[in-house]
Amino acid sequence: MSQPDANSPTSSPTESQSSLPQSQVTARKILTTLKMGTTRTLRSTSRILESAADRVEAANELNPLLVKIATGLTIAAERFLPIWRKLLSVIRDRLPANLSGKLGDRALSGIVAGAIVVLFWFTSSLFASKPPQPVQVASRPPVTIPIQPTQFPTDLTTPEAAPEIVSTPVEEIEPAEVPVVEEIEPAEVPVAETPVEPSTIEPIVEPVPEPIVEAPQPEPVAEPISTPPEPELTPEQKQVAAIQSQVMEISDRFIGGLVMGVEPQIDRARMKVRVSEDWYRFNAEQQDQFANELWARSQTLDLPRLEITDAQGSLLARPPIVGETMIILKRRDALS
Repeated sequence: MSQPDANSPTSSPTESQSSLPQSQVTARKILTTLKMGTTRTLRSTSRILESAADRVEAANELNPLLVKIATGLTIAAERFLPIWRKLLSVIRDRLPANLSGKLGDRALSGIVAGAIVVLFWFTSSLFASKPPQPVQVASRPPVTIPIQPTQFPTDLTTPEAAPEIVSTPVEEIEPAEVPVVEEIEPAEVPVAETPVEPSTIEPIVEPVPEPIVEAPQPEPVAEPISTPPEPELTPEQKQVAAIQSQVMEISDRFIGGLVMGVEPQIDRARMKVRVSEDWYRFNAEQQDQFANELWARSQTLDLPRLEITDAQGSLLARPPIVGETMIILKRRDALS
């Protein structure tokens, strides 16, 4: 027996599926599963309907409730059908002629019924989306009970106690018996004491001390603070101060705060002037003018060796060996 060719149309389904792309294989599996599920559902539905039909055929008597419901539906349909037919005729009159001829009564009835259902569903969902408004309960105002203040007596002084009267008891003196003496002697006559009348003792009233008023003390007189006299400057210090004031006068003519410090060295005939970063903001003409004015002033002060430096100590200008103008060594900052 001859074996079948692999390229023949009678090849196995597995080999044919392997030649298809993965997406088609997956789609075929899904369709097969849906087909089997649909077949099972239809068969089970048909079985249920057949069993229901057998029960209805086997029943001899009709259910009275179903009879009443059917009767009511029939009467409602008979009353509603004329109204519905009039409504359909009105709608058909408003439709175009070609569309009115194509649509029958059943199709037009289905369209109208569907439109009514959609409209009812839309309006119910629209009103149901609004949250219910909370019911506000009117609150009663709080009842305030006025509190009556307790009245206290204004006069709280204690009543003065009445002075007690101290009485001294009076002793009764009995008459003394005269003894009988055999010898006749002059009898002593006792002297009877006079009764003391009860006297009343007056209460002792203590004198109330008068308040002592202290005499106001005299305010202390502030003594004038004597400021110590300023120490006198030496002639050298006076000369240095005069040089610094003259240099500051030249600086202020250009810009305030240009000169940061002046260090005159009189013994060496030298003067160092330290300037701020404003030097680099001047143009060449202003730098030359400032340096030449300083050099001219330093020559009048017998300090011809002038050095102009910046805050970091870099030499910016010096006097010339030959000539009458200062030599500018640095006009711009390296960082700028």
